[in-house]
Amino acid sequence: MKQIRKMTLLFTLLVVGSLSIACPDESSDNNNTSLGLLAIAANYEDPNTICEKTIDATYTSGTYAELCRPAAGNGNFVRIENLKALGDNGYFYFFLGYKTAPTTTAPTLTGQYSFVVGKSVSSPNPYAWFRNKDYGNYQGGQTDSGANPSLALANGADVCISIGNSTTSAPSVHFWATGINGANCKVRSSLNSDNAIIKYSAWPDSNNILATDSLAAYFRFSSTALLTATKVHVSTRPIL
Repeated sequence: MKQIRKMTLLFTLLVVGSLSIACPDESSDNNNTSLGLLAIAANYEDPNTICEKTIDATYTSGTYAELCRPAAGNGNFVRIENLKALGDNGYFYFFLGYKTAPTTTAPTLTGQYSFVVGKSVSSPNPYAWFRNKDYGNYQGGQTDSGANPSLALANGADVCISIGNSTTSAPSVHFWATGINGANCKVRSSLNSDNAIIKYSAWPDSNNILATDSLAAYFRFSSTALLTATKVHVSTRPIL
């Protein structure tokens, strides 16, 4: 299967190349086709670099569950698909840099990072924020690594995050939502620093480097009766 996918990508690129040198009187149609094929190629992902976790009835609400890990290593781009608020005060948590499953929603050790998103009773818009053991409790007053975006979750929405994997300093973090600022979490080329809802790297301890050595990622829904999602997509390919 992996070989077939690679051959498909190679064929796509060859077709794009051949269309780019087509006859002048066919340039308009061929250019449109080339752009479409380039978009497919740009969004192609080697199966070794991705994995997906379906959120179904096997997940127990409120528990800390291990996410899948791509064969190529730790993921640093995560897409939460069809995140939907069924009520107030439901939250989704993503944890990275942990040796064992978390026992609390707040990171407690150097190298641990988390991302939180959900619908609060205090606002019609959701809250979203990144944190580590030093900094990042958005609702506690630290707003730089958090946001209160004009994003509706009542009908479901795709959201995605990127956590940098720097080995010399605390990571840069970004958060996007499909439909906000032209972002589409399923189209990697549409995601950039300028249209991110959150873009943050000024952690108070720059030496709090994200731990990456063979560590698992985990997730938690505080209550699936209040907040749900259909799937979590994990990729080792960085966005930024």
